[in-house]
Amino acid sequence: MQYKPEALADVLLRFPEQARQLTEPLFHEYHFVFRITAPRQTRLGSFKGARNGAIPVIHINSDLGPYSFLLVFLHELAHLKVMKRYGRKVKPHGTEWKDAYRNTVQPYFEQEVFPALLAADLHRYFVHAPATFHRDTKLINTLASLEGGKKIVTVHDIPINSSFTLLSGRKFVKIEKLRTRYKCFCPETRKYYLVSRSAQVAGQ
Repeated sequence: MQYKPEALADVLLRFPEQARQLTEPLFHEYHFVFRITAPRQTRLGSFKGARNGAIPVIHINSDLGPYSFLLVFLHELAHLKVMKRYGRKVKPHGTEWKDAYRNTVQPYFEQEVFPALLAADLHRYFVHAPATFHRDTKLINTLASLEGGKKIVTVHDIPINSSFTLLSGRKFVKIEKLRTRYKCFCPETRKYYLVSRSAQVAGQ
């Protein structure tokens, strides 16, 4: 089935109301195709750069709340800005992209688009601006509280010496904190494993 794009007026309704005046000019200033896609588990949005004269494409998942929709859109737009300035000579989420993303979001801070708690989490996030905020549990849970989403529990949230089950179904006991991971014991295999602090927990 051929994709039928939404009218810009309808697209803008997906953004927070207070963000629309800042966001609409971006659709006119930058030349790209905008597509809203079915939800994807592995990514919230994506950017496909121009090749052989094609127009760049930005995809955003359809199930995102307004603040998440805005942040993902600006994330992907930052990729477009970097491509226009540097071509393909830089890393996808390198310093150039981090600076572009931070600068693209800055007007929204200045216009106080974000609620205070979300703004504080975003300022913390932008100190390093990792490739995706999808793994920043605190930020994701703040967005969930604003948008009615489900709170995420990670291995970092589980007390030491407590049992937990990952989304994969594997059961562990959290033993010890290392640098960026936790040493955990798997009763099924009777072996120790290093588990990422950001790994999502299905239950305890």
